[in-house]
Amino acid sequence: FTLWIDAVIFVFSLENEASFNAIYNYYTKMSHYRNAAEIPIILVGTQDAISESNPRIIDEARARRLASDLKRCSYYETCATYGLNVDRVFQD
Repeated sequence: FTLWIDAVIFVFSLENEASFNAIYNYYTKMSHYRNAAEIPIILVGTQDAISESNPRIIDEARARRLASDLKRCSYYETCATYGLNVDRVFQD
């Protein structure tokens, strides 16, 4: 499948450590089949109404470090509930 892709968007939950940790594993698998320098990569941290009962776990600095480690990777934070940055992910 990696031969025909034009870009990759990795999405994780800002509220879920396991989803964040899975990103690097997916990136590593992809890089076995395709040179990551050949395709744009976007990392998206998403949230759904973070509150005291549902706190943010992954801070922005940590997510940006991962984006930097992935090379050629843009980072966005989105919230579909409020429409925050959702369009921007696909326009930039």
